[in-house]
Amino acid sequence: MDAKVRKKTAPKPFKSPFGYAMPHLSPLYTPPPFEYRDAHSMMIVFESDPKVLARYVPKPLVIDPKATMFAQISRFFTAGFGSYHEILLAAHAHFQGRPVNYSLSLILDNDIAICGGREIWGFPKKLGRVTLSDKDGVMSGTVERGGLPLVRGAMQIGDICSRGELGGSAEYVQLKMIPSVRNGAPPEVMQLASTTLRNVVMKDVFKGPATLEFFPSPVDRFCDIPITRVIGGYLYRADFTLEDGEVIHDYLTA
Repeated sequence: MDAKVRKKTAPKPFKSPFGYAMPHLSPLYTPPPFEYRDAHSMMIVFESDPKVLARYVPKPLVIDPKATMFAQISRFFTAGFGSYHEILLAAHAHFQGRPVNYSLSLILDNDIAICGGREIWGFPKKLGRVTLSDKDGVMSGTVERGGLPLVRGAMQIGDICSRGELGGSAEYVQLKMIPSVRNGAPPEVMQLASTTLRNVVMKDVFKGPATLEFFPSPVDRFCDIPITRVIGGYLYRADFTLEDGEVIHDYLTA
């Protein structure tokens, strides 16, 4: 054997003859990273029922004992995806001891961000109508889909606070699942995918008392998640980079 220490070489990036995304004629989105600038977000933190939440957060993730969750309504702008409004419903959890955010549901109003988010990272995104506005010192957000109200949140724009008061993790985990083309066959993909927001710069973080309501719908089951206590709201602006991620658990090979 050669006594010299051989350097490991990284595998060459795969280059598809069909481009990065469908359709081949005109791909819907480009590869990450995506740079988000001056994103406006209202995050309402609340506690739910651990027994209910355990049905929706897959193992090997471990939910927070108090079933702490947040609903975040944002107005985004980024090159590649463009501008859009979005709600993220997520639960605090742990994976192998480290804190993560598990994404239960997202609704937004931009087809590029919907398809890119689902196909690359596995974010469970749907098309809907989302608003975020402020009036009389109150920040409010609404979510509607199928002509039905789904979410209404509001907070008082109160005292400015530090980034540390937000807490939480910058790592997001999703159940990425792609059905087989053959009915009844196992899914082509069923895995936990993770991505961590990078280069996060928080600006003007405010906190205040908040309210949050989920409304019934036959297809969008936000109201199946109990809201047992609203902890409070945070309003902030941020810059960050959405990069590619990694598979942290593959259910088809585990």
